[in-house]
Amino acid sequence: MSRSGVVALSRIRRKTCLLWETTSTKTSPPMPQPSFNLVFPTIKKGKTHKSTAALLPPKTTPDAFIDREKWLQTVISGFVSPSPSNRQYYEVILRTLWPEGHGIPGPHVTTKEIRAAINRFRGGTYNDPFRRLRELQGEEGIHGLIKQGSVYQLVDLTVAEKRRPRTSLGKAEWEEVLTKYSFKCAACQRNIGEDGFQQDHKVPRARGGSDNLENWQPLCDECNIAKSVACRNCERDCNECCWAYPEKFKPLVLPPKLLQDLRQYAARHFKQPEEIVIPLIQNAIRRR
Repeated sequence: MSRSGVVALSRIRRKTCLLWETTSTKTSPPMPQPSFNLVFPTIKKGKTHKSTAALLPPKTTPDAFIDREKWLQTVISGFVSPSPSNRQYYEVILRTLWPEGHGIPGPHVTTKEIRAAINRFRGGTYNDPFRRLRELQGEEGIHGLIKQGSVYQLVDLTVAEKRRPRTSLGKAEWEEVLTKYSFKCAACQRNIGEDGFQQDHKVPRARGGSDNLENWQPLCDECNIAKSVACRNCERDCNECCWAYPEKFKPLVLPPKLLQDLRQYAARHFKQPEEIVIPLIQNAIRRR
């Protein structure tokens, strides 16, 4: 599956789980810029954080009234992740996003640069910096960490209320899940690659999903990111979601030319494509 197909799936998922266009994508408009709050860590409660926002011009000189090292040590000592190695990776990421001698907003840092920083720390290749970044934004409450495309920036030093640490499956349990899905991505059926698959909760824990084995599925990086985007602020029933249960509700893949013809036909008759397709499918099933 192409990246455009994955993005299209996440866009259509909000309206219907019927059609999947694989030809073009649009860049989402930037989210409103976050408030500029240069403070030491405080706990805030509020609405779901939006981690995608417009990047700000970096401040290339240190802030006179902000102690960078004190802020970092306070945040590092408050990490809730039970994994010592993950807590070390969080520290590497934060120090990369706020380098010494720099102010806030911090520099624009690419995912490639973040991966390279972790690799230098480990002395070897690390394949999962993206999950660590999401955990910083989520469970660890670093809401001033924003992302635009493949670029991250620390724009705010406020730390929000911590969430329950992310769980993961052990080797034997994960092997059982992979076997269930024939070692393929549950959404796009891509074969397992060098980077492996992400361990995904079918129904997100934030929507009441459990840690039971039945609520896990393997997703490739692209599908995992697309699902995260689709789930953001979504209020649909997860039990009818094509991301949570692709084996039941996965969108039909139509050839681009057929989909284009369908849309043109629907437009000539002042209808939506779904209004044309759904009755045809229903009639075909009834005639069986």
